[in-house]
Amino acid sequence: MINPTPHAQLNPGPMPTPGSAAQQPTDPLANLRDIQLPSDISTIPAFGWWLLAAIVLLAFVAFGFFLWRRYQQRQYRRSALQLQQDLFNTELSETQKLQALNALLKRVAIRAYPSFDVAGLNGKQWRDFLERSAPGVIVNTDVDKMLTDQLYNGQAISSAELNHFNKFVNSWINKHGALNSDTADTSTNGGQHAHV
Repeated sequence: MINPTPHAQLNPGPMPTPGSAAQQPTDPLANLRDIQLPSDISTIPAFGWWLLAAIVLLAFVAFGFFLWRRYQQRQYRRSALQLQQDLFNTELSETQKLQALNALLKRVAIRAYPSFDVAGLNGKQWRDFLERSAPGVIVNTDVDKMLTDQLYNGQAISSAELNHFNKFVNSWINKHGALNSDTADTSTNGGQHAHV
């Protein structure tokens, strides 16, 4: 029998050849690169958010200015309504209250329509002006009679008639608006526009 050699018993596998060294498997992690972290997030918002914030801020400022200006423009109405209440609650006679309330109407009309010759209006012209400047306010027969007759003849009026007139004055102060050339009379400076 043949005695085997120690090399044959170990059988280490195929022997590498000089050209086969490049074909051997290499470390699979050797070709990996380090993890690239994203750049830090900026704490400053993008330009679009700044622009949106500026637009919203400007809108709030404009709306606030509009409300303030409207409040200022309507101040004379609030003052007139307070004065009306004070006049109506005085100890004057009904005829004196009627005169005082009509004078208050004239003052408010002069303030609201500075470009119109309101101070010189009386009787039917005064009533017509009040109707044109507040189309939503109805002049009933009692108020019509007071505006055209009873203010000028000194005739006594009843408490009920005075209450009708007081309600008319209150409605007119609250609801009068701008006059334009379609509703203005030629006797009131050619229908210039009043801003109220």
